[in-house]
Amino acid sequence: MLAPLLALAAATAAPAPSELAGIWEGTVGNLPVRACFSHRESGDFGAYYYLSRLRLIPLDAEEGTGGAFHEGGGTEQGSPRWMIERAEAESLTARWTGGTRTLPVRLRRVARMEDDESPCSSPVFHQPRLEGVRTVTSRASLDGVAYSRIQLDVGERYDVSVETFALDGEGEAAQRINAALRSSLASSPPQWFECIQDSLGYHAFEGALAESLVPAMITGRWLSVSHHWDGDCGGAHPETSNNYRTFDLTAGREVNLHDWFNQAAVKRERLEGLEEDVTTLRPEFKRVVLEGWRAEDAECGEIVRDEEYWNIGLGRRGLVFQPLLPRVVQACGDEFIVPFSRLRPFLTEEGAANLRALEAESLARSQTAPAM
Repeated sequence: MLAPLLALAAATAAPAPSELAGIWEGTVGNLPVRACFSHRESGDFGAYYYLSRLRLIPLDAEEGTGGAFHEGGGTEQGSPRWMIERAEAESLTARWTGGTRTLPVRLRRVARMEDDESPCSSPVFHQPRLEGVRTVTSRASLDGVAYSRIQLDVGERYDVSVETFALDGEGEAAQRINAALRSSLASSPPQWFECIQDSLGYHAFEGALAESLVPAMITGRWLSVSHHWDGDCGGAHPETSNNYRTFDLTAGREVNLHDWFNQAAVKRERLEGLEEDVTTLRPEFKRVVLEGWRAEDAECGEIVRDEEYWNIGLGRRGLVFQPLLPRVVQACGDEFIVPFSRLRPFLTEEGAANLRALEAESLARSQTAPAM
């Protein structure tokens, strides 16, 4: 009797984490899949996807069950789960159960990762999912200027949305700006994939991301871009940002509009560990920005008036100021358009010259616009 019992115990014992961790490929039943398992001090986890669908399914370890992983956060009776039976150097066997169904899982090892790497966040694990991702281009225009709208198409593989655009023209300036606008889609793996990696580095659920760069104004000299970013990439809380970016179409570079203001408006200081100055708005200048504003909520009014860090965008009627607020109080955020005339005492010579030229161009544009 003792020998059969020992054999049964060996067959159901939990595999060593060092053997389980890695990237695997094989079948669940007769359906091809790719799987990963990660070992962390906080706990073991994994994920897999069917090669026919390429949609990630999380696997969370069940405590005290000896090699059981439940799918997608579901722990109720009958929810799908894996029971790992054996994990060896090059092969893994398990049982998939869901309701009354049971399927064999047979996998072979694709890669073994180093201790400080997460197999589930590796591009090797995601390679079949990344291969079909593409961009879709369409034509659009703003302010009489045509450009190409670029949208990422991930199908149903990732919870990711990226939209940007590209200027027409083959000149160096346009190409440098286009490279900056396409940064989320560039490199291999692409930059947006970092959100997926960051999340899967610590738990079984991949990140979600929505990013858009849309032209807000195009002049002969300047490009103003509205940049929205919203992501849940594995941190304690999701993150959201909305700001404007300004590009000099002549020089082909991004411009920091804080540099257009003098010391009466902006405070500059170099903090330890940073290569660039940190710029904040001085209290006296904030009063100019917020002149005439009445907050609907007293608490929001205090939050906005106390905020030192602001984003500045370029518009035809003036500059757009946005307080850079923490996520928990972003509902208090607003845009404040300040006319050029109110800004003149606070501008550098370069800033004043740039705004005069923009005013002149806007005036000429309004005079030549066709009557409606």
